[in-house]
Amino acid sequence: MSGDLTPSKPGYWDRAAEQGYGHAMYRSGDVESHVRGRTWQIAIDIAAALGVPPEAHVLDLGCGDGAFANLMLTAHYRAVDGLDIAEAAIRRARSEARANATFRAVDLVTFDYDSLPRYDAAFLIGILHHVKSAAPGIVRAMARRTDKMIVLEPNGSNLLRKAMEYTPSYRDAGEDSFRAKDLMAIFAAAGWRTEIWRRLNLFPNFTPGFVYRCLKPLEPRIEGNRFLNALCTVDMYGLTLVR
Repeated sequence: MSGDLTPSKPGYWDRAAEQGYGHAMYRSGDVESHVRGRTWQIAIDIAAALGVPPEAHVLDLGCGDGAFANLMLTAHYRAVDGLDIAEAAIRRARSEARANATFRAVDLVTFDYDSLPRYDAAFLIGILHHVKSAAPGIVRAMARRTDKMIVLEPNGSNLLRKAMEYTPSYRDAGEDSFRAKDLMAIFAAAGWRTEIWRRLNLFPNFTPGFVYRCLKPLEPRIEGNRFLNALCTVDMYGLTLVR
């Protein structure tokens, strides 16, 4: 998923791709289904709110093993391109690719983004915090390739989330989440306007299934409370380029 400016250990994402990112990154299948299914659908909904049409050609930057691109993006858009550094992940993505999807392994830090075509939208689903030092440059590069971005990032203001980033598994994955105000400042400096910002998802990836089932009824109330939603783990953004 990330390039050479991240603290990810070599081969981490290739190893995860061998079993599938969903299996590698979640302790509970119920949590995986809830979190991925819901956030993926919200990403599509945000794109629709920004005016991305079904005939769009879209980019999935940091596509990982292609699950989001193959299961969601290909069902909603005419053409999908996916880029990721992990060659094993790209092999998995290609093995499961729909006819309207193409995947390529590139280093997202050093890649020449100006070699890409123009896109109707770019989806950056959980990638920028893995390339944190390079994130401002990547966001600027996206401004030359599209005028709409849909971004999902962990909530870096969540104290539990930040504490977990010191654990071995999170450090191996190169996790270093942004605070929302810092990420929005990066967007604004590159000419992006934040049209939509949503904080959601009560459940970190490691949540046991029984905890998820007990707390799931509380999630909508917590998300809807301006103070309690600091407990949520995900920030999602819909951005347009300022003309």
